[in-house]
Order: sequence, then structure tokens, then C-alpha cells
Amino acid sequence: MIVFNELQKFILLPIYYIIHKNYVFGFFHKFFIRKFYYKNLKFELNIKNIPLENYSSFLFKTYEYNDRVLIIRHISHKNKSIVLGGGIGFIPTLVFKNSMNQILVFEVNKEIVPNLKKNLIDNKVKFSIYNNNLVYKKTKNKIFYFTKDFLNTSAFSKTLYEQEVTVKNIEKKKIRNFDKFNTLILDIEGDEEYYIKNINQFKNIKYLFFELHHNIIKEHKTIKLMKILKLNKFILQDKCFNSYYFKKKF
Repeated sequence: MIVFNELQKFILLPIYYIIHKNYVFGFFHKFFIRKFYYKNLKFELNIKNIPLENYSSFLFKTYEYNDRVLIIRHISHKNKSIVLGGGIGFIPTLVFKNSMNQILVFEVNKEIVPNLKKNLIDNKVKFSIYNNNLVYKKTKNKIFYFTKDFLNTSAFSKTLYEQEVTVKNIEKKKIRNFDKFNTLILDIEGDEEYYIKNINQFKNIKYLFFELHHNIIKEHKTIKLMKILKLNKFILQDKCFNSYYFKKKF
């Protein structure tokens, strides 16, 4: 289990952000490298208005570091995965390569879906993709706030948002073979709260990976969410900074 104490975080986080969001390194990557390479995988970055400093994370491979660590360590052939927050396709691709099972991918931002699809196809991923917001029962379609930084698409944060978009919900019962998938992977800028609070409505889910966005979900809510997981017999298996892996006790 990867656990960082407060001293380690104090030392590591400044170093991490110096290389993770750096205008100089970002400029170099955007204009001279242009793509994101990870081992034998390649990802196009044909997305409008990625902030210049964000390209630095592609250069130094700190992009989605927390989630990547947990996915590589724990996803295997046992996992049939649903990924919420497709992004550029990096995490979905790693999930597929580690499990070799078809995945379901949800991405609410339709502007980045063409780039996402291309990367999944180019990396030979077996997938179905939905430009919808996944819900367990019929509810009113959801409003999301889109920014110039595709990583910050959120239903909660209005800070510096460029566009307010209503995304159509899709009920899980309308997705073919949904109950055959046993793993839920969340990187959805605060919406992890919805799925954790309603985890008992997703009875097929036995493995849960999520990034907890503390800028949106404050400490008192975090405590409640952890209690809900415990009540539903989900046990913490691993953690990397603010990303978590839980497994349901059988």
C-alpha cells in the first residue's frame, strides 16, 4: 500500500507541481513533442485550449499519476470495468491493457470524445463509449460546467467556467450487460460523491477506484462517504495521495 505521511507530502508535493504544471516545460512539449507517450502507448492531444502549463504533465508523465499507480497495481483479468471520466483515454487504456476485458467508458464532454475515441482505437482497446451521465434511476438531466481545461469539467465548480451544458442522463438498466461489470473507476471532479452515496444501488460493483476531490468534497463529507463504504462492506486496499482503491468483502 502506498501511504504518504505529512512530511513526505510536504517534501514531494512542491516538487510534483514544479514539473506537473510548468509553463516552460509545457511550451516545449506542446510545440515540439505534441503527443503523450507512455511506455508503448501513444495518445493524441487534439483538444482545444489545453492550458499551456498542463502539457508539462505529459512531458514528465505525471498526468493522472495517482490513478495510474492504483490501476497498474490492482487491475487484472478479474476486473470488468466501467470508467467514468474518459479524458484522453489514458486511464481507460491502462484498465483495458491490465484486464484485457472490454470496458465501458463515460465522458460528459462531447468536445473531447472524438480525441478519446481515436486514442482508444489506436491503442487497440475494446470499448463502448457513452456521452452521458450515468445514473441508477431516472432523474432530471444534469448540468455541468465546462472550462478551457478539460480536466476541470464539473457539476459543482463554477470557477472560471466557459460554458454551462446540460448532459443527458442514462440509466444503468438501459446499458446492455451492465450487471456483468464488477469494477467502477471514477475521476469525475466531485461526482464521486453520488456513486459512493448510492453504491448499494450498483450491486454488481465489487471493486471501486476513485479520486477524491477535496476542493469540492470537504472533510465532513469525506468522513460520511468513508462510513457509507464501510457500511456496504467496502474495505480500503490501497491509496495514493487522494486516490483510493476499495474492495467489497465477499
